[in-house]
Amino acid sequence: MGCIDWFIFADVDYDRITSKLRQYSPGIAGAMFGAAWWCWIDAIIYSAAVKGTGYPPIIYHLPGIVATLALIFINLISRDDLNNYTDYYNSGDEGSETRARCWLFFAYMVAFGAVAGGVAILVTCVQHHPEITRIGAASLIQSGLILSSALLLWAFRSEDTGGYGAAF
Repeated sequence: MGCIDWFIFADVDYDRITSKLRQYSPGIAGAMFGAAWWCWIDAIIYSAAVKGTGYPPIIYHLPGIVATLALIFINLISRDDLNNYTDYYNSGDEGSETRARCWLFFAYMVAFGAVAGGVAILVTCVQHHPEITRIGAASLIQSGLILSSALLLWAFRSEDTGGYGAAF
């Protein structure tokens, strides 16, 4: 029985897997976020110290900064804010789900804009500055890892323990 056969025919305990993901996802997301910024800083230091190309233009920093802001924007909204099951009589606000969805859509667009900025920087570095292609690649990797960590943190945070797996 192969791995795929086990996954299709075996009795998989998805609740246990989800509970473990909720328990460990903040740490994994934090590690991905740290790895993203480490990759960016490493590329800058390598290019400046080893290759002697100097400091990159300040605009090359924008995708990482924007991706970090998008991580914050995405995690400001909880999944409960997106539900249609709120009690309109007690909350007093009928448009809260729509505002939450619009905010989450805006945050996703900011995040994907950061990834697109990373792609643009990579293409610019490859075409016009081949000596700093490493910085372009690091910018794309940084944006992608920060977006992945934002999605992991948002998708698997548990609502019953304060939101991030920590028991308060």
